[in-house]
Amino acid sequence: MQAQATITTRLRYGLTNFSEIVALISFLVLFLFFAIAADNFLTGFALANILTFASITGIMVVGVAMLMIAGEFDLSVGSTFAVASYVFALSMNAGVPPVLAMVLALSGCAVLGLINGLIVTGTGIPSFITTRGTMLAYRGIARALGGGDFAQYLGDRILLFGVLNGAIEPINQLFNPASNFRISIIWFLVIAVIMAIVLRRTPFGNWVYAVGGNPGAALSQGVSVKRVKMICFLLTALLAGVAGILQFSHRLSVDPLRGDGMELVAVAACVIGGIRLTGGYGTIIGACIGVILLQMLEQGLVLMQVPIQVFRAVAGLILLIAVIVNTYLSKEGS
Repeated sequence: MQAQATITTRLRYGLTNFSEIVALISFLVLFLFFAIAADNFLTGFALANILTFASITGIMVVGVAMLMIAGEFDLSVGSTFAVASYVFALSMNAGVPPVLAMVLALSGCAVLGLINGLIVTGTGIPSFITTRGTMLAYRGIARALGGGDFAQYLGDRILLFGVLNGAIEPINQLFNPASNFRISIIWFLVIAVIMAIVLRRTPFGNWVYAVGGNPGAALSQGVSVKRVKMICFLLTALLAGVAGILQFSHRLSVDPLRGDGMELVAVAACVIGGIRLTGGYGTIIGACIGVILLQMLEQGLVLMQVPIQVFRAVAGLILLIAVIVNTYLSKEGS
């Protein structure tokens, strides 16, 4: 009995050190279930849908994950996503060169992120409350930019759209019928790898963990807590803007509700991926597994002709289980 307890304890400590393992196991179980239960799940078209849709949200999730590890939240990312799409679309329709239009959109997102950071670090108001307010304010900006209506690119399709989110034809043509893998998947992979390296292999990454785990101790060690949080808010908003631009490059239109609810999906993906709500723990890779898991769940249930309400219920259940597991592991690791 004592030996069994020792093995269990070691296993729990091991899972504490590798937060993404639980998410990976959950992913594999769901994948096997849908591979057996859902018709056409293993087709190129279904797999492309999972990766393509997850890549857009996933780019946003990378920023949200880093911010949550730093101990803060940003519920305004969905609205920032919409603002970026509108600025990008309207700028190009006004004759602004595409690259400059993209710079303008990302600059606007950077300002929105800095506003969030300044309010949180300058006033001490919890980021959950602050960004809940800016979520509504930024959504109002998006609506005002579009005059309450959708915006559509009126010119001819340009090369930049293909570079940002064109179809990956060499891969798509390998399937019959042709699939729909898009370049956003590559951007997602590149951004996730870069940010994972930054978080794990650089002094800034260590500061992020320190600030999220114990800001008082980090401050006593000379870490500028406010500066680290400001940078994380800035990165989160910029990545939300990148995601908005990539999606627009595919659809060439944006509506006032674009990105609505994505902030909750992003937080859910992070928690499912092993990031603790209290900060100071988790990985970018775990969060990425979380967002792909959620997209796979939605795609699998759609193929099984299950109503969308059931997806939300199952996603909520998975989120609760993830919170319980993370809490259990954090108590064991403390």
